[in-house]
Amino acid sequence: MHTPLNICQKFLGIYSDILIKKGCHFLMFKQIISSFKNLSAMDKRTQYMPILKKQGPVIVIPLLFMLLLIIAIIINYAQIVYICDSLKSGFINSFSHMGLTSPRINIINEKLPRYINPYRNLPKEFIHIGPFLVYNTPRDISLREIASTAIQFTDYFELREFIADIKKINRLQSDKIFADTTIALPNPLPSRIIDHRNTAKPAIIKTIGLYFTGSSAGSSKFLQRLDEYKNVGINTIVFDVKDVTGYVNYFSAVPRVIEFNTHQHRTIHNIRLLVRELKQRGFHTIARLAIFRDEFLYEKNPAYAIRSKNGGLWNERDKENWCDPTNKDVQDYNISIALELAEYGVDEIQFDYIRFPTTGNPNDARLKYDFGIMPREEVIAQFLKRAYDALSQKNTLLSIDIFGVVAWGKEIDINKTGQRIELLAKHCDVISPMLYPSHFEDDFDGFAKPGDNPYYFIFNGCKKVIDLAGKKTIVRPWLQAFKWRVSNYNREYILKQMKATDDSGAVGYLFWNSKNIYNEVLQGLKLAESASRP
Repeated sequence: MHTPLNICQKFLGIYSDILIKKGCHFLMFKQIISSFKNLSAMDKRTQYMPILKKQGPVIVIPLLFMLLLIIAIIINYAQIVYICDSLKSGFINSFSHMGLTSPRINIINEKLPRYINPYRNLPKEFIHIGPFLVYNTPRDISLREIASTAIQFTDYFELREFIADIKKINRLQSDKIFADTTIALPNPLPSRIIDHRNTAKPAIIKTIGLYFTGSSAGSSKFLQRLDEYKNVGINTIVFDVKDVTGYVNYFSAVPRVIEFNTHQHRTIHNIRLLVRELKQRGFHTIARLAIFRDEFLYEKNPAYAIRSKNGGLWNERDKENWCDPTNKDVQDYNISIALELAEYGVDEIQFDYIRFPTTGNPNDARLKYDFGIMPREEVIAQFLKRAYDALSQKNTLLSIDIFGVVAWGKEIDINKTGQRIELLAKHCDVISPMLYPSHFEDDFDGFAKPGDNPYYFIFNGCKKVIDLAGKKTIVRPWLQAFKWRVSNYNREYILKQMKATDDSGAVGYLFWNSKNIYNEVLQGLKLAESASRP
């Protein structure tokens, strides 16, 4: 019998199933449904049933209307917030232009957030309506492939957790999904989120930063420790988006990355969420790319490699695989990745291995010279200028890592690497010399064990780079946060390097540990903070 009570119960039941299937856990709907089920199960002889039969439409119709109104508000909540912020902004701007000075009107000079639609480039296989996001499979496909594409539109950070929840809400028993299947995706982003892209180049701050691999940065444990880092004074995070392995550590839309599938071993499954988390917590965000030493691209397309004059691959037996710095396609590949990251809102792109290899026989190398034959130092400077001009259009800072020994200005080192500081400084915002004391050869500058003399090498290295770079470019060194070739590596060792940097006139520092273990750094920062208290 289709009484108003039964119709309302059925509607609520269907809508609740949809909400739950889409991954939206609205407890109030479940409670309402439960109440209606209990009500319909009441004995018809109860004293309330005659009243309900008579007054059913009067009770149900207003309740149904209110329910639909609540659903509409939930579905459009993000848009409502966006409209409210827009009205606030318009109100503040209007009164500011009017120049009103009434004591009853308090104009707050506050910068309201900008919003962006995260679904503006949604692939055609997806459907987004309000709080719901579904995927219609165009072919037989693996669940992992769906999740890898979809995770960027959700609040999930790790892929395995996302896959587990997709299976749960869709009651899937297999990881293989057949064509023409509709998959509900849990926890989608709202229709409007804060836009973290830079509207102007970020200010260059005194950075106190830590380096993290792609594997570390892609772990939820990393996010859990951010507050700990912040509390001891860390204000900058550097994370790998492409190291010398050549693995692009995130799901990229760059055509050549897709063509060669160089992101197939990615470890950062939701880079948009990573950048949002870092910037919302106030970290200066740096994405690091190893440029010309790229082993995966070398393997995927040997045409990009440095060639030997005998026709084969240059220095083929060496463990280091290098792409040709003079090849326009190699340059474009790296610039495209950098520009994509700028669109995600990172504050700074950092280029490492922006040089020629220092091993092998340089006289046997046959380079492509797509931009004309020129000295190595001009090749590197020309590439850097192309990248700098493009990134400046995106309001993103560009920094470069250089060999520490290059600071001493010996022509043999400059000719090998192509890193002439005077030329490079014209086309970047920050230069980061890698002045790890233990990386200098024994007896360098008269020191039997350079690793045990951190102040000398950090101070003098920074001073030399500052003198060569001029006033336009900031110098910010990499400091040693590992014990290799150091007799007594501890928090005092860290503090000596920090003092040397400050005394030299450089601006801030970054700490490097390839395993991302920073106990001594954190201890040193705590000690420095305690010592600075009155």
